[in-house]
Amino acid sequence: LPEGWTAHKHPEGALYYMHSATRTFTDMNICDEDIFGDIEYYRDFLIEELRELIETRNLSGSLDVNEVQLVLEPQADDDGVICRYYFVNPRSRTLFWMDEFDGECIFTGCRGILSAAHKGLAIQSHYWWHWSLFPNLFRVTEELKGEVTDMIIHAMCDHLTSDRSTCPLNAEELKNYLSLVEKIDSKFRIYSVTGGWRLNFLLCNHNHFINFHGEICARLNIDQAVPGSQYQPSVLMAACAPLLFMAPVTHVRALHNIYVDELTSRENWNIFVDKLNSQLQDTNLLATVLLNANVGFLAIQSVDDGGGIAFRQIASYMSLVASFASIVLGLSFVRQTRIKTHNTVFYAARFFDWLRHEKLGLEMLAIIYSLPYALLMWGMLLFFTAFSAEWCGLGDVRSWISVGAFMFGICILVAWCI
Repeated sequence: LPEGWTAHKHPEGALYYMHSATRTFTDMNICDEDIFGDIEYYRDFLIEELRELIETRNLSGSLDVNEVQLVLEPQADDDGVICRYYFVNPRSRTLFWMDEFDGECIFTGCRGILSAAHKGLAIQSHYWWHWSLFPNLFRVTEELKGEVTDMIIHAMCDHLTSDRSTCPLNAEELKNYLSLVEKIDSKFRIYSVTGGWRLNFLLCNHNHFINFHGEICARLNIDQAVPGSQYQPSVLMAACAPLLFMAPVTHVRALHNIYVDELTSRENWNIFVDKLNSQLQDTNLLATVLLNANVGFLAIQSVDDGGGIAFRQIASYMSLVASFASIVLGLSFVRQTRIKTHNTVFYAARFFDWLRHEKLGLEMLAIIYSLPYALLMWGMLLFFTAFSAEWCGLGDVRSWISVGAFMFGICILVAWCI
């Protein structure tokens, strides 16, 4: 290795290098002469520029060149060498740059960034992420342990007193994390730092950033949307909902409650998937019964005499097809949610982002998830129509009046309950 540089192995296995004298980190291969030359040049250049900036602007009270850390990643392209870098200021727990920087990669994932203080929360969250990547110079103190412990306890209390907590972890996970944090030694331990401050990134500034802590529109509940981004039903939803027995309305509300402002949590996603699977299993069971009922109905001799063109037969055929389609879709959705999505919030976020329409939101997904139930309802309605046609064809006036009155009363009760 070049003089002054040491190699370090991250607890997860990644190899990186540190220059202790200047507190410079890189994960580039410094054994390559060209790469090492670029790193040395940019390191000296940036540190010297920082010294001049501190002197000219009298920033010694907030910046100390002997404390600041530097992360470098020079990359070659067709135009030459581009150096990606950032400085770390432990005093203010922030990252900063000497050049104009496009912070879209830092501020992504949050709608409606309002103020410099709000942006500062995102930058501080990446400060803690820096320590999880390069933990060598970090020192665990009792004060920092106390901060993390306080955040975990507050999040646990929030979960216990509210079912709409904004914390991304559930109460059981927080309890496990608390037991781990209590075991972290105040002396320097790389493995402790890596896990502990990754938790700090997740619970503290990043969670505060996406929930607008300290802003006028702070999100206090997980299903609370930023003002101006509330869901409004489209013409498509208004047209499809009655045809699908209003099932899309229920699904779209549930989906927008767990995917608020393009954010979701693992716990809410798992609850939604479990409820969806339970509903699909019940629908499949009823659709199977309806399928058998149609087969039995068509086997009746008086029904079979229609030659396949009687109204009762056509209605029963359509009911059979609808119930079969409901079973196929239900099995397909259950398989998809069980294999690909359960307990995977990252897949859920990508899944929602892929299906989310700029204007329609998650309406298409709600309509798709409504199809098994809607097809079952159409199958039941068509079977009832076929049964009624068979009854009307063979009955007399007395049976028409008695059964018709009973059916009318039942329909009134069902409509009243719905």
